[in-house]
Amino acid sequence: MTTTIQKKLESLVSDKPSRWEERALWRNENEAWLKKSAEIALKVLREIRAKSITQKVLAERIGVSSQQINKLLKGQENMSLATICKLETALGISLIAGSGQ
Repeated sequence: MTTTIQKKLESLVSDKPSRWEERALWRNENEAWLKKSAEIALKVLREIRAKSITQKVLAERIGVSSQQINKLLKGQENMSLATICKLETALGISLIAGSGQ
C-alpha cells in the first residue's frame, strides 16, 4: 500500500525546478508599476463593460492585437505612455492624473 501512495506522489513531482521564488522576487521588485498597471486595467475593464465594447474592438481602435489587450487587462503589462494615451483616446477617459481627458 505504501508503494502505491509513494508512486502516486512521485508521479506528481515535476522534473523541472520550481520558479516560485524567482517569480515572487520579480513581483516584489516590480510592485509599484504592477499596482499602477492593475489600476489602469480595472479602469479600462469598467469602461469597456459600461460602453459594451469588446476587447477586439478596443484592440482595433488602438492598433494592437486582441492578445495584447488581453495582456493589458490582466494588469501585468508595463504599458508605455503612448499605449495609455491611445487607450484614453479610444475610450474617452482619463487613466492617469494630469492627462487632460
